[in-house]
Amino acid sequence: MGGQMNLHLTILFSCAIILVQSLNDEGNILLEFKKPLTDPYLNLQNWNSSDSSPCNWTGIGCNLDYKVVSVHLTGLNLSGSLSSSICKLPFLMKLNMSKNFISGPIPYDFNCFQNLEVLDLCTNRFHCEFPTQLCNITSLRELYLCENYINGEIPDEIGNLISLKELVIYSNNLTGEIPSSIGKLKRLRIVRAGRNYLSGPLPVEINECESLAVLGLAENRLEGPFPSQLQKLKSLTTLILWNNLFDGEIPPEIGNFTSLEVLALNGNQFTGAIPKEIGRLAQLNKLYLYTNQLNGTIPIELANCSSAVEIDLSENRLTGFIPRNLGRISNLQLLYLFENHLQGHIPEELGQLKQLRKLDLSINNLTDSIPLEFQNLPFLKDFQLFNNHLNGIIPPFLGANSNLSIVDISKNNLVGSIPAYICKFQKLTFLSLGSNKLSGNIPHGLKSCKSLEQLMLGDNLLTGSLSIEYMKLQNLSALELHQNRFSGLIPAEVGNFRNIERLLLSHNHFTGHIPPEMGKLVKLAAFNVSFNRLFGGIPQELGNCIKLERLDLSSNWFTGSLPGKLGMLVKLELLKISDNRFTGTNTEP
Repeated sequence: MGGQMNLHLTILFSCAIILVQSLNDEGNILLEFKKPLTDPYLNLQNWNSSDSSPCNWTGIGCNLDYKVVSVHLTGLNLSGSLSSSICKLPFLMKLNMSKNFISGPIPYDFNCFQNLEVLDLCTNRFHCEFPTQLCNITSLRELYLCENYINGEIPDEIGNLISLKELVIYSNNLTGEIPSSIGKLKRLRIVRAGRNYLSGPLPVEINECESLAVLGLAENRLEGPFPSQLQKLKSLTTLILWNNLFDGEIPPEIGNFTSLEVLALNGNQFTGAIPKEIGRLAQLNKLYLYTNQLNGTIPIELANCSSAVEIDLSENRLTGFIPRNLGRISNLQLLYLFENHLQGHIPEELGQLKQLRKLDLSINNLTDSIPLEFQNLPFLKDFQLFNNHLNGIIPPFLGANSNLSIVDISKNNLVGSIPAYICKFQKLTFLSLGSNKLSGNIPHGLKSCKSLEQLMLGDNLLTGSLSIEYMKLQNLSALELHQNRFSGLIPAEVGNFRNIERLLLSHNHFTGHIPPEMGKLVKLAAFNVSFNRLFGGIPQELGNCIKLERLDLSSNWFTGSLPGKLGMLVKLELLKISDNRFTGTNTEP
């Protein structure tokens, strides 16, 4: 009997030993991988050595045979360094350590994976040269190293990754030229290497990447002519080369890129005309050619880009007229042609663009009136035509049918009144109608436009008073009414403008005192009431406006002496008090 009991105890003791030591090899490898990592939020606290398998651990994925095939530890606030011990996992296919704070170099022996297909180390703090050792992982299909501090050149060995489909290395400190060996990557579909310091021309061999669909190289120092060799890439849908040093003309061969959906060449040094062949890009969704040195006219063939949603040709040297047939691009949501040398009238056909959300034709030489059709665009939010030679009236129902957010039609020759419904849907944040010949009162709907942040109506012929209604505009940071025909008092309720930074009331017919409630405007940086009919003393409360930089009280009928408290305005750069009736020793301009 005693012998049997001893036997049972021995068996139980042996089982206990087995249980304590039962974590499999893959679990131990993962615990070794965890050692140099810091886990401040204990996201990996269930990585327990007493478990038999790691398959239920945070971030661990296993196959049907309970073999670890994926490690997904993204966004867990991990720091520390990488251990190459994870290479020992024989069935590992995906390793994602992105969006953490892991630093140091990528281990030199981080290359002994047998089946790894996806490696994602993006958005960490790795600081090293491009890890050439990764180019030995020939099973890799996706390599993500973006948003780190990786420097040096892309090695020639990148051509060893013959299975690679995605190479994402943007936002690093990479230098040098793109190696010609990239042409060996026949399966490569996506290259995103923007926001680095890559230089030189694109290698001709890149046209051998026959599967390439996305080529993103923005914000580098790449140079040379437009890479026409890319026309051989029949799968190319996205070509992003903005903010580089490319120059010369955009060649007619651009019309051969028939699969293109996104073409971003902005911020380069391209010259010459926009080729008419661009109209052959029937799949083109977004066209960005802005901030170059393009000249000539806008080709009428551009209207054949029937799939276009956004077209931006701004900040060039384009001349001639705006093509009427652009109104045929039925899905167009954004049209930016500002800062060119365009002339003639604005085609009323643009009013047929029922999906249009943003229209900016500013800083051109456009003439005639604003088409009434614009007031019927249901999705229009951003409407800018400033600094042209437009005349006539502002469409009277502008804003009645759309959620306008930004409207700038300043610096034209417009007459008539401000549209009554311009803030009908209470979405308007920015309204600039200054430097026109507008007349009449400010409409009631605008005075109650609570969404307004900047209201700029200076240099017109507007009349009325600074009524208490304005004081409901709690979000207003700028109110410019200068050089008009406003009259009446500045009401005490002006102190309700708690967010106001710029209050310009000069060259009007305001009378009465500056209310002491002005002292409540602690964000005020510029206050100009010059050339009015204000009188009385300057309230000492004005010294509470501690952010004041520019104060102009000139050409009024103020009396008394300046409050000594104004001397405490340490940010004051400009003080004008001339042509008043001040007395005392503090009245020098």
